Amino acid sequence: MVTHMRWGLLIFLIQLVLFSSCSTRFTTTRPKPSSKAKESKLYLAAQEWLGTPYRYGGNDRNGIDCSGLACQLYQQMYHFTLPRQANAQRRLGYSVFYPYLKAGDLIFFRFAGEEHIEHVGIYLGNDVFIHASSRRGVVLDRLSNPYFKQHIVVIKRILH
Repeated sequence: MVTHMRWGLLIFLIQLVLFSSCSTRFTTTRPKPSSKAKESKLYLAAQEWLGTPYRYGGNDRNGIDCSGLACQLYQQMYHFTLPRQANAQRRLGYSVFYPYLKAGDLIFFRFAGEEHIEHVGIYLGNDVFIHASSRRGVVLDRLSNPYFKQHIVVIKRILH
């Protein structure tokens, strides 16, 4: 009985650490997009959001969450209104395979193994995506980072 309770506590603690919504891990260096991506309007618009703190339900530069960032960038860049929740965003567009990513594609992640989407980012090109991390705020990361790559659920192209 005691061993069972210890295992239960251990599993609970592991889930607590792993299942935090929109959380990210281990980025050693800040990724740099290619010169082509740097020149793109999307990259320039995305760069303005870097460093914005994370705030669940946030929708402006005082604080923003991952789906709010996707909404803001799509509205700013494409004059297209995305649904506010990542699960609803996932229902739009069509699926794209990893090797065929284009700037503006939405990347959906699941970290906890549950049914719903937990995180969304926007691909900027050259293996770089922008997202709102609950621990680091709005940041750029490499999509090839094993942590992110193993948690991709689907990639969606909405407007291209």
